[in-house]
Amino acid sequence: MSSVPAASPEAFEQHVAQAGIDGLDGRYREAMLQLDRALAICPDERPGDRARALALQAHFHPRLGQLQASVRCASQAVVLAEPLGDDAVLADALTSLTFVYAQLLMGRDALSCGLRALAAARRCGDAAREGWALNRIGVAHASLENPARGCETTEQALTLALDNGLTELAFGCLNNLAYFWLERHNDAIKRGDATMLELSRRQALELAEQATRAARRASSPFTIAVALSNLCEALLIGNDGETALALIDEYEALSRRHGYGELAQQAATQRAQLLRAKGLLRPSLDHLQALKRGDAGALSPKLLRSVTRALYTTHKECGDYGEALAALEQLVDLERQIAQDTMALQGEVLLIREEISQAQERADVAQRDADRERERAGELEREQQRLRDEAAAWDRAAHEDALTGLHNRRHADAVLQTLAESARHDGRPLVLAMADVDHFKRINDEHGHAVGDRVLQQLALLLRHGLRDADLLARIGGEEFLIGLLNMGTAKAQEVCERLRQSVASHDWNDVAPGLQVTVSIGVAAADVAVDAQRMFERADRALYAAKNGGRNRVELG
Repeated sequence: MSSVPAASPEAFEQHVAQAGIDGLDGRYREAMLQLDRALAICPDERPGDRARALALQAHFHPRLGQLQASVRCASQAVVLAEPLGDDAVLADALTSLTFVYAQLLMGRDALSCGLRALAAARRCGDAAREGWALNRIGVAHASLENPARGCETTEQALTLALDNGLTELAFGCLNNLAYFWLERHNDAIKRGDATMLELSRRQALELAEQATRAARRASSPFTIAVALSNLCEALLIGNDGETALALIDEYEALSRRHGYGELAQQAATQRAQLLRAKGLLRPSLDHLQALKRGDAGALSPKLLRSVTRALYTTHKECGDYGEALAALEQLVDLERQIAQDTMALQGEVLLIREEISQAQERADVAQRDADRERERAGELEREQQRLRDEAAAWDRAAHEDALTGLHNRRHADAVLQTLAESARHDGRPLVLAMADVDHFKRINDEHGHAVGDRVLQQLALLLRHGLRDADLLARIGGEEFLIGLLNMGTAKAQEVCERLRQSVASHDWNDVAPGLQVTVSIGVAAADVAVDAQRMFERADRALYAAKNGGRNRVELG
């Protein structure tokens, strides 16, 4: 049977920290490996740690084109973080879900998750998380074909980033804003809005330049490549081909060096666009056809659509109407396929959500069942404890005097037989004594039975204090007490009984009743050769009677 390898929390933290470093440097595959290792050594008993690692995986998966995996990790992180009240992890996971849903054109789901992420970020008072939630809400608005609202929300996130010195968030906001304005430029082209065309071009270029400067300061190859791709797009719509060409060369080389395949293809697409803008239609076609053949690797659906559209336009400008028509037909088929693929991905995501929801429901049912079992076990344990307490109470009632807490007559009779047999077998001395409160009826008559009870309780304490733990002390009648002294000679036993008598006589009884005086008479009987318990009891009783007749408050040997 396999099990989670034992590892310290420190090892887990090291893997997570290294994943964060790798992610900042754009080494997403390495970051994911670190997180896989962290999760492999994280036991189920640490759900908070698991949620944190899963949320980080959800953040990195989209960088590797793994949208479904991101949804799974983020959803699992939400399930773990919500019951813990971990708003930081909850905000991270929901922010990732917002981004992925937006990429899958699930705008309403994206917006819902974004608003939840924003609320969680504000609850934990984290400006960075609040800014990222706003950033992703902007992406959600854009996916709902409302880039203007996306710009408004992203500008709020940018203000938050600049006010708090959050450089990574600031770059993300600037880059998104540049992209949104590029989308608004495309929309202006469709609508023939000349004013918006010029405004969107200027805004896109200015924001892309700011994003590029921020990326260069951060020195992350991936962010530099992303920023340059947007900047080149803004330069191309402004017909600044020379500047764009140098930047295309730079970020294409950077992308190939670090394995950013889609960005490298984006650079090649922009190069073909630049050639077409210069009137070099055939070289532009050659670049586009090479891209479509897969010379630079398989194109993503988004890029394939862009390349096919460019082929249609360029063929038409070249007068290749048959080729243009074929490209147009391919574009229609491609749009249909992209729509179908997007719907399929949306379906997969919904299935993942349902799967996780059902798993959570099963876990909740199992938890409720476990809670009920624990409650039943608790009830059973409480019932067993009640029975044990009741049995103990009955046992005490059978062997203990309720008023004084001493042993009662039944217990004394049983123990006395055992002491006698032990003394007879081992040849050890045994002394039995009986103590009786002098004039106890008078105490009850003059002070009341409540005072009489307190006298007996206090007397029990005095007697117990004057005896050894192993000695027998029992209340055997109303005011009569039996004392058994094993392994003690007669003379020594008389001394002990005398000390007991004196302690009673000298005790201050005013706390029980003002002016009260209490004394005891004690009869002592040592064992004879036969060591017969009943005979010793009778002799001690006769000795006690003699002590009473002799004037009370005395010890008499029988």
